[in-house]
Amino acid sequence: MPFVKSLLFWLLLSPGLLLPAIGWAQTCPVTPNPPTCTFEVIDVQSGTPVQRLCVGREVRFTPCSSRNPSFLYSYQVVPGNGVLPNPCGPDFVLSPVTYRPTQAGTVTIVENSQAAPGATPTIFFRVFEVSDSPAPAFTVAACAQGLVQVRVPGSPYTSYAVQIGSGAPVAAAPNAVVTYPVPAGATSVTVTGRYTDNTLCTNSATQPIVPLAPLASPTIQNITLQGTTVQLTTTALTAGYRYVVERETTAGVYQAVPSAVQNSATSLTVPSAQPGRYRLRAADDCTEELRTSAPLSTLTLTVAAAERRNQLTWQLPDNPASYELTRNGTPIAVALSPADRAYADTAVACGVQYSYRLTARYSSTVTSVSDMLPIRATATQPPATPRLFATFDLRNRVVLTANVARFPTTGQLTYLSDARTLVTTPNRTVRDSSLTRFGAGAAPCFQVRFVDDCGNRSADSAPFCPALLTAEQTDYRGSTIRLGWSVLRGVPAATPTDSLRYRLLVLNPDNTVLRSIPVSSRGAYIDVAPPTDQQQVRYRLEVTGAGLSAPSYSNIASVTRRVEAFVPTAFTPNGDGLNDVLEIKGRFLNTFRFTVVDRNGQEVFQSTNRSQTWDGRVRNAPPVPGSFVWRFEATDEAGQTVVQRGTVTILK
Repeated sequence: MPFVKSLLFWLLLSPGLLLPAIGWAQTCPVTPNPPTCTFEVIDVQSGTPVQRLCVGREVRFTPCSSRNPSFLYSYQVVPGNGVLPNPCGPDFVLSPVTYRPTQAGTVTIVENSQAAPGATPTIFFRVFEVSDSPAPAFTVAACAQGLVQVRVPGSPYTSYAVQIGSGAPVAAAPNAVVTYPVPAGATSVTVTGRYTDNTLCTNSATQPIVPLAPLASPTIQNITLQGTTVQLTTTALTAGYRYVVERETTAGVYQAVPSAVQNSATSLTVPSAQPGRYRLRAADDCTEELRTSAPLSTLTLTVAAAERRNQLTWQLPDNPASYELTRNGTPIAVALSPADRAYADTAVACGVQYSYRLTARYSSTVTSVSDMLPIRATATQPPATPRLFATFDLRNRVVLTANVARFPTTGQLTYLSDARTLVTTPNRTVRDSSLTRFGAGAAPCFQVRFVDDCGNRSADSAPFCPALLTAEQTDYRGSTIRLGWSVLRGVPAATPTDSLRYRLLVLNPDNTVLRSIPVSSRGAYIDVAPPTDQQQVRYRLEVTGAGLSAPSYSNIASVTRRVEAFVPTAFTPNGDGLNDVLEIKGRFLNTFRFTVVDRNGQEVFQSTNRSQTWDGRVRNAPPVPGSFVWRFEATDEAGQTVVQRGTVTILK
C-alpha cells in the first residue's frame, strides 16, 4: 500500500510523464474515433448513471466497463459546452473523481487516459446539462362549484405532477392551466417538477386552497353618462370573482367590453363607451359565466336652443317608472310620462346658460342618469312686459319691485318716475328717496322696462301710482285730525269679487299698529279720537286686493301737537292740605326741565319729572311769601324746542 500511494503521488507530480507528447501551454487535443462508451457519470446517492446533473447533488466519474482497467484515468470539469482544458494537464484528477455542481448551466467533463507513464494519452469528453431544482412557482385559484384552477410554470422543469389534497398526482405540461375537481376535505395543492432525462432533479411545493365566498347576484343600481364615459354603480360585488361588463349589440347579443375597469367593490368605469344596454357578468377562473345582472340602459340626452325655449330630447330603449329633470341642479316641477322622449323648457331667459340632467327611475334603487349638458338660451322676440309693484317703506322711501316672466335675475331693468329715468340696474328691487313732498297733487307714477341679455327690449310696464297720505289737525290743540289720500292706480284689473280695499292704520312710535280703520277710496277721513298719550300721531294707508301681490302702503303722514305746560300763578304752602305745593300740569310732558329762581336770580327749585313738586322751601328754610320766576323748556317728538316763562307767588 505505501508503494501505491507513492506511485500515485509521483504520477500526480509528473504530468510530463502522463502527457509527454502534449506539453503544458496548449488546449487538450481530442482523440479521434472514441469508443462507444468512454466514461459514465454516476449519482453518488443512488448509484445510478445520469445524463443530466443536478445542482447540489454529488456525482462521480468512472470509465466504462469496456475500457482497459490497467489504464490510468483522470478527469477534469470545465464550464461551458465542449470547452477543453487550457493548458492541458495540471488540473486532471485521477479516478475515482467526485463532483458537486453549484449552479445551473452546461459543463464539459474531459477524460485523460494512458496505458503507462510516458505513453501517448487519449482525450475524450462529454457535455452535460446542469439543472437546478427550485420549488415550482405555481398559482392556485379557487373557483365556485367545487373546482380549483392550477397554473403550472413553464420552467425550469420539463414535466409536472399536480396533486389535489391527498389524491393521486396528475401529470401536467409546462405552462398548463388546468381545472381540477376538489375532493371533499382537500385544502391544498401540491405541484412536483421533474426533468424527463433525470428524475433525480425534482422538487415540490404546496399551496392552500382558499375557498371563495358565496357569490351574490350582481345588480347594476345606477348607470351614468359622463361625456364619453359610462359609470356603473352596483351592489357590493363579492370578492374573488371576475366581473365582466357586457354591452348588447344590434343583433341582441351581449359582448364583453374589454376596456371596462373595476374601480371598487361597487363601481366600474367604461371609457369611450357607446350608448346602449349594459349588464354585468360574474365569472371565476374556472367558469366564464356564473351569473349575470339584469341589463340597464344608458340615457342619452341632447339639448338645443330654440326661440325662448330649450328643446330636450333623449334616447332610452326601455320605459322607466318615472323621470326627474333638473335645471342647474334643481329639479323642475314637470310631469313626464314613462314614454316621453322630449320636453321643451320655456322657463328660460335669453342669453342665460343652463345645465340639464335627466334621471330615469326604474325603482327606488335603480336609476339611469344622463350626462349634464349646458346650453345658452336664445331669442329674437321682445321679452314679456314686466310687472311693477310700488309701496312706501317706514322711512317714506318708495320701494319698487319688478317681475319679469322667465327672467328672475338676468337682464337690465330701467326704472322710471313720471317718465324720468331713475336708474338702470339688474336689481329687481330699488328704493327711491327723492320724493319729499307728500301732497295729493304730488302722487308719482312709476314704470319699468326690461332688456334681456340678447338685447331684446320689452314694452314699458303699466304705470303704478302708490297712494299718498296727508294729515293735519283741525283745531289748535289737535283734538281731531283730518286725513286725505290719493287713489292707488296701476293694479291689475279688479274683478267683481275682488276690488281695492283701503285701511287707515294708526301707528305706535315703534311702528306697530295701534288701531286700524277701514276706509273707502274717497280720499278723506277725520279721526275724532286720536291717541291722547302721543304728541305725534302717525298714520299709514294700506291698500290690498284687486290682484296686488302684497299690500301697498302709502307714506307715513304725521301730526305733531303742541307741548303744553300749565303752571299756577300762586300757591299757599301753609300745611292746610290745600294748594300746598307747586306742581306742573299739561300734556305731552315727556322730556322737560322746569326751573324756579328768586328775584336775585338764584335757582331755588328744579324738576324734570311731573311727580317732582315744590313746597316753597328755599335751601330748607320755611316758605317766605314773595314772587318767583319760572322757566319751562321741553323738546317735543318732532325735535322742536318749546319754551314757556312766567311768575308764581307764595301766599300765606
